[in-house]
Parts: sequence; C-alpha cells; structure tokens
Amino acid sequence: MNAQGLKSIGATAFANRPAPVVSRLPARQFHALSSGNAKSQLRRDARLVVTNARNVNQERGTKQSLKSEKQSKNPKNDRNGPIDEAAGSANSYLALAALNAAAALPLAVAPHTVADFLFGAAALPHDFLHEPLLRILATGFAGASTAAASLNLAAKKGLLGESSFQRLNLAILAASAFNTVLFVSNSATAGESSVVSFSAFWVTAAALGATVLAAWGGYGKNSDTGLSLKRVGPLPAVKKYQDDLADLPDNKGGVQSTLYSLLTISLVVSEAAYLLQPQETLEAFFNNSKGQECIFTWRAIGAGLVTLLPAMTYTLREGAQLGKLGESPYKALNIGILGAGAGHLAILTPILLSGGGGSFLPALLGLWGAGSAVSGVNLLKNGDA
Repeated sequence: MNAQGLKSIGATAFANRPAPVVSRLPARQFHALSSGNAKSQLRRDARLVVTNARNVNQERGTKQSLKSEKQSKNPKNDRNGPIDEAAGSANSYLALAALNAAAALPLAVAPHTVADFLFGAAALPHDFLHEPLLRILATGFAGASTAAASLNLAAKKGLLGESSFQRLNLAILAASAFNTVLFVSNSATAGESSVVSFSAFWVTAAALGATVLAAWGGYGKNSDTGLSLKRVGPLPAVKKYQDDLADLPDNKGGVQSTLYSLLTISLVVSEAAYLLQPQETLEAFFNNSKGQECIFTWRAIGAGLVTLLPAMTYTLREGAQLGKLGESPYKALNIGILGAGAGHLAILTPILLSGGGGSFLPALLGLWGAGSAVSGVNLLKNGDA
C-alpha cells in the first residue's frame, strides 16, 4: 500500500473516533459534576489546613515546655538559687551601705558643722549635747551600713528569700520611713519655726527616699508577696514584729541565742523610749533636755535604732540557733552591733567620768557594753568559719 492510501485510512479513522464521555453529558450535568468535585477538594484542603495548624501548635507547645523546663533548671532564673538576681539586688545594697557610711562620717568627725547645716540658726549657740547626740546618730548610720552590707552578702549567696533577711530588709525600710515621717511632720507642724533647715530637709529627704526605694524594691524582688502594700504595708509589718517578739522566749540555740534575745528586748525598750519620751530619757541619761534640736535628734536616733538594731540582733539570734554565725552575712551584723556598742561606749564614757551624766547613764553604758561583748566574742569564735 502506498503512502497516499495510508493517509486516507488514517483520516477516515480519526473522523469516525468516539467523542469524549464528558462531551456527551448535558451542560447542566457537567457543571454540577465539576462543582461537586471542587467542593470535595475544598473540604479536603480545609481539613488538611486544620490538621497542619494543630500540628504546628503542638510543636510550639512542646518547644515552649522544653524552653520553660530548661529555664527553670537554670540557676540564673531561680530566685533562691546562687545568683538570686545578684546583679540588681547586691549592687543596690552595696550602694545603700556606701550611702549610710558617707552619712556617718561627717556626723562623727565634724558634729558642730553638721549641726549648723541641719539646724541653721537653731543650733546656735551650740549645746553641749550636739556633739554626743550627733555622734550617736553616726553609730546608727554605721549600723545601717553594716545591715546593708549583710544584705549585699546575702544577695550574692542567694539568701534574700529567707525570712531572716526579709526581716532585715523591712527593718531598713522601716527605719528610713520612720525618720521620713519625723522630718516631714516636724516641718509641717513647726512651719517657719522648724528646727530643720530648708536645705537639710531636702538633702535628708532625698537620702531617705533613695533608701526607702532601694529597700522596697529589694524586698519585692525576693519576696513571694512582691510589692503589695496589702501584704507589705504597715499593718502586716507590725504583725510580723509582734510575732517575732512573741517568739523571743523560745531559745533553742543555748546561751548565744539567749543573749541575743535579751539584747533584742533591751534595745526595743530603750530605743522606743528615745522616740516616745525624748525629754524624760535625755534628762535620765544626760541631766539635760533643753533645745528642740536636741529633742529632735534624740527622736531621730530612737526612730532608726528601734527598728534596725533589734532586727539585727534578732537575725543573729536565729543565726545562733541555726549554727550560721560563721557565715559572712551574720559576721557583718555582728560587726555592726560591735561597732555601735563600741561607739556608744567611746561617746558616753567620758560624760560619765566627768560627772555630767544622769542617773540612768550607767545602765545605758552597761547595755552597749554587753552588746559589744556578745558580738565581739561570737566574731572571735566564728572568725575562721
């Protein structure tokens, strides 16, 4: 067969081929079939999208859980771990220690100059009490400095979450808050006749305000209650204070714990008397209560010491019960009590020997002598711990 014949047969077969099945369907049925297939495909695609989304969410949840578990095991994220937010808390307490030490230095070295700055014309002529009272106030600032240093060391060791150091933190806060109220109330009630000079008021207010903020923030970072006024405000603080005092007779640490308990009670009673009965206690200790600036200074001493020093001795009482007096935060507190006692003895002994003291001055010297002895002995016993 030639080529022309093959072409003719092929053309005939192509012309007689059967039409596609779809082309035989009516137009309406064709569109219906196409629409049904599309809807089925859309439903399948939608189910696939939902399934993929669920898988992605599950993967994200698994990754987040693993990340949270990893962070929880990281000591840097553990509040009570060895870091304990040391970069923030430790530095703030170090700054507080430096601030209080800087305040103590001029009070101890140049009390008359400080009296002129604090009281202005009210300081003239200088009363003989200006020097001893302002130097006693310096021992209070020195004690606050060692308390802040103790909290700095506790922060580095991850101990700020312990109740002992939370109490000490609140004591610094309370001491500053009490003196803030004292300064503000004096200026508000006395007006132009206030014994505190205008410049001294604002300098002191700034220093006390910085102390309050640092102590409040440090407590909030390391306390389960945070910065809630409802839980950390005046009433809860008073309740904790009462609970601590009620626990004082329960001494499980032997002689050391008992001595610190006695010191705590004695400090609370004597320093509260400074604050609440300033004229009577000045007469009892110095045979002199003249001068509003002396009364104001004596109350400021009481406001600071009644909140801070008993908290320090109470914390040392707990340290004695737990056998921790050799640890650096407790050593710092013992240094603070020893320094405050030695300072009082150095300031008050010459007054007693010169015959210028009151009838209760020997008792006050005995209290501070006992505090120095207890802290000094414990520092020597635990010096190599």
